[in-house]
Order: sequence, then C-alpha cells, then structure tokens
Amino acid sequence: MTDSAWNPPTGPPNGVPLRPADARREIDEAIAAAQAADRQLRADLTAATIARVRATDRLDATADEVDEAESLAKRALTRANEAARAGQRDDARKWTAAAQVFAMRMRDSRTARTELEQQVATETQRADGARAALAANIGRLEAVAAARLPVLSGRKASKAQSAVDEAVAVLATPTDDLVAGAVRAAQAAADAADDDVDVVVADDDLEREVDVESTDDILAQLRTELGLEPTAADRAEAADGPGPGDVSVESPADADAPPPDEQPAAAGSTTPSASPTRSGKRGKPGGGRSWPVPARR
Repeated sequence: MTDSAWNPPTGPPNGVPLRPADARREIDEAIAAAQAADRQLRADLTAATIARVRATDRLDATADEVDEAESLAKRALTRANEAARAGQRDDARKWTAAAQVFAMRMRDSRTARTELEQQVATETQRADGARAALAANIGRLEAVAAARLPVLSGRKASKAQSAVDEAVAVLATPTDDLVAGAVRAAQAAADAADDDVDVVVADDDLEREVDVESTDDILAQLRTELGLEPTAADRAEAADGPGPGDVSVESPADADAPPPDEQPAAAGSTTPSASPTRSGKRGKPGGGRSWPVPARR
C-alpha cells in the first residue's frame, strides 16, 4: 500500500509571496500525485479483497474437512476397539492404522485452518487500511487546493478550482463495483485453473503425511471423548508403527476391505453410522492431494 510521507503546503514557503504560476504548478502536481496514489491504493484494495475472499472460501472447506476427519477417526478407533476385544488382532491393527491416517488429516486441516484464519485477518486489515488511505489521499489534494487557490485570481483561479473538483469527483468514486468485478473475475480464473491442475506428491509431503507419531495426542484425545482405553493391540501398533504396506497415497480405501464407512459392522456392533462425505469444488484445500490410508497386512 502506498504510504506517502508528503505533506501538503499550508502557506507561502519561508513567508515569501508565492507567484501564481508556482501555485498553479503545485496544484497540478498535487492532482497528478493524487491520481497515481489512487490507482495504487485501489489495486491494493482489490488484491486484499480477492485474497480475503479466497482464504475465506478455503477456510469454510477446511473446517468441514476437520469435522469429517474427526468423525472418521472416531469410527476407526471404535472399530479397532471392538476388533481387539473380539481377539481379531489383524483387524484391530488395520483400524488403528486407519485412525492414524484420519488423525493426520485432522492435524493438517487444523494447521491449514489456523493459517487461513490469520490470512483472513491480515487481508481484512490490509483492505481497511487501503480504504482509509483513499480518503486521506483526497484530503491531501484538497489541502493543497485550499492553500494555493487563494494565490490565483479570475479565470486562472476558476480553471484551477474546476480541475481540482473534477479530480476529487473521480477519486471519490466508490470502490464496491470495482472490487466486486475483480473478485468475480479472479474466482472464475481460479475455477478454470483448478480444472487443469495435475497434483504431484513430493517426497517431503509424503514423509510428513506418514508421520504417525504426531497423531498420538490427537488419538488420545479422541479415545477420551469416546470413553475408550488403548487396547493391547493399540499399544503394539503405536510401538511398531505402520509397516511399508500399511499406507498408500493412491486410494482412499483399504486395499482388501471397504473403507470405514462401507465396512459391515460385526454382529452386535454399535458402530456409528457413516456421515455424508462433504464434497464440492469450493476451495479445494490441499490442492486435491489424496490422503494416505492403510492396507491390510
């Protein structure tokens, strides 16, 4: 954002009478400077508003992702507990690994949500500052006119006053339509770009996504909310960690069994029913990256 330290003149320099030609020159320079600052400030306001709208869209989608991942993690923990109590160790390990994957999704979505909340606040402050600077920019031009127009007389004064009035009228033009149009254009361009994006998972991303140790606190909190105690199978899985065949970034479903929301519950099970998967083009947090999920040992 433009932050000019220039102060408008308030009287003749050093008490020396100002010539009319110099007064008119200062008025013309003030008009040109105000117009240049207005263009920059409107561009800043537009950019800040677009960034805020995009961050808000992604924030809404990320909040949905956190809720969905939490629901799936709780269901996986419930099934892991049921399998462990039934002596089905392999199934318990599989569902525990699934819970770890959903906990990783919660972790990443929570981090993204925090970052987006900060971005929304920053861009809001930036936009508010640009609006205030637009008003101050007009005030500087009017101050120059008030200080220099009295030096002029007759037609010169009238002509200079008209030039100032015309400039102020343009500078005072509302920004709402300009910003709204720019936001619509940016959203259309983003939607078109999303259709052509090829997602590539880098090695660093993969290592971060399979960092199961970072999910221990999340899983412990979810178990507490569910009233579950870690089983022997849970503790063994946490100690061993997932094996090379436990996770994949290719498919959202288990390699040999349906995903948690499609796996039939064991007889007598009280596993919670699946919640509808939230989907939609809005935001597309994470660039559409697939999440790691466990495969049967």
